[in-house]
Amino acid sequence: MKRITFIKIHLYLSGVAIVFMGLMATSGALHLLAGNEDVESKNVKTITLESDMDKDQLTTLFENELKSIDENYSFDYIKGSNKSLTARPTSRTYYTIKVQENQALIEKHIPSIRLSLMELHKGHGPRTSRPILGILGLIVIGAVLSGLWLGWSSPQFRKITIATGISGALIYFGLFLL
Repeated sequence: MKRITFIKIHLYLSGVAIVFMGLMATSGALHLLAGNEDVESKNVKTITLESDMDKDQLTTLFENELKSIDENYSFDYIKGSNKSLTARPTSRTYYTIKVQENQALIEKHIPSIRLSLMELHKGHGPRTSRPILGILGLIVIGAVLSGLWLGWSSPQFRKITIATGISGALIYFGLFLL
């Protein structure tokens, strides 16, 4: 393959990857530097339970209550246990149900923009976003590997490619030792 073709491939991959990498880096940096994200929570309903419920019974109760609370609300799936369930995705307004003694508390949660970004970052967005984010991740890997090859294959960039690759690896693996 000609070098100019490889450069074009690298630029196409990088052009697509830059927005994805920017959003992932921004959400991660904000989470690490600015602390926990905000979510507005409010109790919507309290239900008295007459007996203990298993996860399937609680899920059915939760689904039925969500229909009566907000008929326009839609969710992809429900995740949790027999004591606590969450309607996903959590990157937008979502509901939870928590069992405490003989009561089930249903809460509505409205995430901040930062929390919505972080939830997407963690893969807690809509199920349809997962394969898209996976493909974007592969595009990022392709952009990085093609850039590495381009740097390695050019004698004038080989030393800087090696130096930056080694320094990046040392920083990354050094974090495991902390």
